[in-house]
Amino acid sequence: MGEFDYLNINVEDKAVLKRLAEMGEQFKKLKEEQLKAEAEAEMAKKKYEHYANVVLPTEMFSCGVDSISLSSGGRMSVKHNYYCQPNKNPEDRKIIADWLRANNGDHLIEHDASVSAEDMDKLTANGIPFIENTSVNTAGLKSFIKDGLGINTGVQKFTMDDIPKCVHFTDVTTVELEV
Repeated sequence: MGEFDYLNINVEDKAVLKRLAEMGEQFKKLKEEQLKAEAEAEMAKKKYEHYANVVLPTEMFSCGVDSISLSSGGRMSVKHNYYCQPNKNPEDRKIIADWLRANNGDHLIEHDASVSAEDMDKLTANGIPFIENTSVNTAGLKSFIKDGLGINTGVQKFTMDDIPKCVHFTDVTTVELEV
């Protein structure tokens, strides 16, 4: 009894089905090879990123080297990537706005109230309650912080510890390879 006898089909159709089953096995084998290659590529990427983001920056920092030419051509250079992700809830927006005011960053605060920003002092002076909605452009905040840390200007006005925790400002150091 043949492999497809239960289907009550002719010999030509059986050959077609057998060929499709063989092709299906080949397809399955190719999928397994693809998954294996993807896993290997992902592992290689993780190794590369660990080397670029941890091993090399640490070693280059300890040697006092920012950039080095390679004998095979190309160059390795330390690069800093800065990220800024301020919280958006009202309490943290107030903390950020107060911190910016205390550090001469008033110009970054975007006000949204039922009165103009100039009249808010009059409301406060007269004891009239109001809700001040503030927001800050994230790119402007990141630039302000980099300036305040002395990254862009060379003049440090505050430290990383002075930045409110709700701002989530980070410096990720990596090494780039130019070939």
